[in-house]
Amino acid sequence: MEWQYTVYAYPTVFAAVVSAIIFVYTLDFMRQRGRSPVGLSFAALAFTTTIWTATTVVKLLVVDVGAKLLAYKVLHLGGAFAPPSFLVFALAYTDRKQYLNSTSIGALFVVPTVFILVLFTNPLELGYTGWEITTTGGVTTLSVRDGPASTLAFIYVFIALFVALGVIGQHAITLGRPFSLQAALLLGGVSVPTVVALFEFTDTPPFAGGVNLIPASLAVPTTLYAIAVFRHKLLDILPIAYAAAGEHSTDGFIVLDSSETVVHTNDTAAELFGTRRSLRGRAAADVIPAYDQLSQADGPIDCQVQRVPNRYVELTRISLEQSYGRVGWVVTVRDVTLRKQYELSLESRNDELEMLNRIVRHDIRNDMQLVTAYIDLAMEEGTLDPDVRPYLQTALKRAQHTVELTNVLGELIKAKNEDERLYSVNVGGIISKVADNVREGHPDATVTVGSLPTANVLGNDLLESVFVNILENAIVHNDTDEPSVDVGMSVTEDTATVRIADNGRGIPDDKKQEVFGKGEKGLESPGTGIGLYLVDTIVTTYGGAVWVEDNDPRGARFMLELPLA
Repeated sequence: MEWQYTVYAYPTVFAAVVSAIIFVYTLDFMRQRGRSPVGLSFAALAFTTTIWTATTVVKLLVVDVGAKLLAYKVLHLGGAFAPPSFLVFALAYTDRKQYLNSTSIGALFVVPTVFILVLFTNPLELGYTGWEITTTGGVTTLSVRDGPASTLAFIYVFIALFVALGVIGQHAITLGRPFSLQAALLLGGVSVPTVVALFEFTDTPPFAGGVNLIPASLAVPTTLYAIAVFRHKLLDILPIAYAAAGEHSTDGFIVLDSSETVVHTNDTAAELFGTRRSLRGRAAADVIPAYDQLSQADGPIDCQVQRVPNRYVELTRISLEQSYGRVGWVVTVRDVTLRKQYELSLESRNDELEMLNRIVRHDIRNDMQLVTAYIDLAMEEGTLDPDVRPYLQTALKRAQHTVELTNVLGELIKAKNEDERLYSVNVGGIISKVADNVREGHPDATVTVGSLPTANVLGNDLLESVFVNILENAIVHNDTDEPSVDVGMSVTEDTATVRIADNGRGIPDDKKQEVFGKGEKGLESPGTGIGLYLVDTIVTTYGGAVWVEDNDPRGARFMLELPLA
């Protein structure tokens, strides 16, 4: 077969090679990440462009008339199907899911399919009415006179291109800057061959007659699409529709691709970070404060902006997912300076109150210890009037109660401290220790501890106060001559449940909540004192629960459910 040389083949060969590379890359991309409407439609566009340009090269270089005519027909497989493929891509790229169904997509390709069938069979000369061979400057060209079907198909191609341009253009205008580079590359790429086609169709100079330059002009869009794919991650990030909320948000908004490089940001982000430099194209770790910490966090984090004194921002990283996997992240940046300053002020005030509390409790304990010591000395005096002794005993009891109250108050404050560390505690060992101490303090009471299975719960040294308060409460408020308390424990896969039953008067149903101060204001609760309020506070801090049941045959049964460590 005889071949010829022409410079017009160079841009067309370039377009064929680039479109073939894009097609292969897109297939490999979907193989690794999974299929998506954007990837499938873009692969179809690249494939049809490859067919179009490659067969045009054959048509240009071959001299045989029959081969030229066959190449002319085959190239229309690409030329007729490329514009509707671009329209489908535009719909997928802008996330117009309502049109991405088999019926709608199939309807778009009805006209190109019918045209190809007519072109190859040419009934009644509907495809083309004739052709002729001309030689200009030593280059042999094939000129085909279009038939009615070709004209209608050409008009349909223009309609598809203009609709696609409108779809992408409308989003680019509406959303402003998001993904503006991608949109510009897509719009610019399709505009060049469209303009050339208009000149060719209307037989307008300088494109009137001679070699058809539409395939050669495809070198421009294939180049721009290659830049969009390889440089601006066209297939890696979500369509421009997803950036609408972020662009118009008062919060900072940063889009990262799969390699954690900034591909888009709104103006607010740079303002919050105190920089005028563009963030695009830079690594996330270089522009986002505490990004290493953020990437490891399960939720938002607060951090201080180094460039702006006394500014704090809240950072949230959200994964962008498509059917084939993660395609990037969105990092939102919110100014929380006022909230952070308020939190710091509260922390400082709490620290001051904690220090004041320690001083007051220390002074009260010291004074009360001195008071109780002097009362003991006074009561030991042999010359003490018997009528005065009851008064001193009452004063001693009140002073001891004051010391006990300051101790409980300290434990309550400690339990309320959210920074108090929790760790693994042997609950059985603590129960045994507390039971021994209570027996020594109440020799007239019987404290029985059953078999305790081994169990470590999540707690701290305040757990001892829980059992001390419940056991003391069961004995002190017992109305029998021989107070009795029975302690047992059972363990499940997740929790340890401790049972403390007494033989006292019991607790009425309407008081079972009030004894813990539940529904009341803590220390103002009308329950049996603040001891059980402290119990409920500590157990709740551990993530557990405490409640009261009726004991059989009489008394109350305190139930504590504690999560295992």
